[in-house]
Amino acid sequence: GYQPCDPSTVRDRVAQLELGYRELVALAGRRRSRLEESRRFWKFFWDAGEEEAWMGEQERLLSSEDVGRDLTSSLRLLSQHVAFRGELSARAGPLEEALARGRALVAQGRSGTMGPEVARRVEEVEGRWKALVELAAQRERRLKEAVGFFQLQAEATDVERWLEDTSRLATSPELGHDEYSTRSLARQHREVQEEVRNHQPTIDALQEQARALPPALATRPEVAQRLPELERRYRELVARAEGRSQELEDALVFYTMRSEADACGLWVGEKEQWLHAMEVPAKLEDLEVVQQRFETLEPEMNTLASRVAAVNRVAQQLLATERGNQESIRATCQQLNTRWDRFRALADQKKEALTSALNIQNFHLECNETTSWMKEKTKVIESTQGLGNDLAGVMALQRKLSGMERDLEAIQGKVRDLRAEGEKLVAEHPEEKTTLSSRLTAIEGVWEELRGSLRRREESLGEASKLQGFLRDLAAFQAWLSRTQREVASEDVPATLAEAERSLSQHESMRKEIAHYGDDYRATRAVGHQVTRGQTDAQHVFLQQRLEALDTGWEELGRMWENRHHLLSQAFAFQLFLRDAKQVEGV
Repeated sequence: GYQPCDPSTVRDRVAQLELGYRELVALAGRRRSRLEESRRFWKFFWDAGEEEAWMGEQERLLSSEDVGRDLTSSLRLLSQHVAFRGELSARAGPLEEALARGRALVAQGRSGTMGPEVARRVEEVEGRWKALVELAAQRERRLKEAVGFFQLQAEATDVERWLEDTSRLATSPELGHDEYSTRSLARQHREVQEEVRNHQPTIDALQEQARALPPALATRPEVAQRLPELERRYRELVARAEGRSQELEDALVFYTMRSEADACGLWVGEKEQWLHAMEVPAKLEDLEVVQQRFETLEPEMNTLASRVAAVNRVAQQLLATERGNQESIRATCQQLNTRWDRFRALADQKKEALTSALNIQNFHLECNETTSWMKEKTKVIESTQGLGNDLAGVMALQRKLSGMERDLEAIQGKVRDLRAEGEKLVAEHPEEKTTLSSRLTAIEGVWEELRGSLRRREESLGEASKLQGFLRDLAAFQAWLSRTQREVASEDVPATLAEAERSLSQHESMRKEIAHYGDDYRATRAVGHQVTRGQTDAQHVFLQQRLEALDTGWEELGRMWENRHHLLSQAFAFQLFLRDAKQVEGV
């Protein structure tokens, strides 16, 4: 039958099973650890192998000498290289992680015989990676140098094309056929010159690019010979542009000179027609109208003379520089100067004829006016025949004949001037001698008639002429007395010492003048008393009142002078005191 085991036996067997299980688990763990470690080793070798394979392929590509055949291919290769640098940067992180795992495997010391192999592979991969980075940098430098070289070639080609196109414009023989077309060409050429000047930085930039190239590329014929040739062609273009600019400027000056000469000739032609058609009129009114037109013509002629002089001045400058238009320039100037000289001679001739006609007509007009003037004065003299020889008549005569002496002197001078003018006109215009001589004879006759009337009137006055002289002297003295009183009555006070001295000196001079007029006062007063003695009519009473007013005014003048002298003396003393006081204060 069944017999139960001994519990201790069961416990021993369980303990043995547990111990065996634990040993199995430990053995499995060690096995797993070795497998994991082996997997990490082979994973490292796998990753390192892949990286080395990729680096090997890239090394082959980076070692290529192909940098492109032109700018487009070089830029494409450079773009591909930029993409590769991105890929290189992207692989740097994972590669560093793989190398870190390899270095960790070596550092754990459990790799056995594989440890040195891992260390060798880590060092080898690191070396190849650094070499790959350096190779990529060299490849990038070569590609950039190639791009710079091809870029320089492309820009040089563009400059060459531009030089060819611009040279055709700058060396064009077309200079225009008139002022408008030449001015248009000059404006276009200024734009070309501006474009040429703006290309100087482009030429300089080519030199800068050439200096940036490596010696191997900079010494190639495409650079070493091409750029100096471009510089030479550019300088030649600048010189040609300057030469064409001067040619266009000379042509413009020439056509402008011709246009100005044509304009001057047109003006001369119009005025010549007017002068040829103009006839000197016989009436003074018509002569004055023509003279006014001549007065407006003279400023225009002065302006045109300046324009003609400017044309000749420009022509001389052109003759000193021009080569092809010498004959045309000389012909233009000669034609203009000939027409201008002929026009001036015609204008002078017409003006002289007009002036002569005006002088004759003005002479006749002045003769008529002078004759009327003398006849008017003769009538005035004859109108005094009915006046008496008493005081009332003499005073009325004085009023009517006041200023007659001055008028007669003026008339005599006018007659003398007319005589001289008439003789001059007779010498200049012998054909008018009869008419002019008759006018002079008539003037002389009227003048003699006027003088005779005055002489006869003076002879008829007799003693009354003395009375007339007295009244004239009285009026003159009263006028002087009134004027002197106004001067002495001044109340102005000098403000400075110099002004006080000057005023006092002038006042002393006035006293001498008053003393000088004392004899005139006494003589006039004596004659007045003789005239008015025993007379009671209104005219003599009025004259007596004038004499009394004369006495009062003379005495008042003396008092006024004394008062003014006292005031000026005080002012002088005061100013002198002020000066001395200032001098004392200064000390």
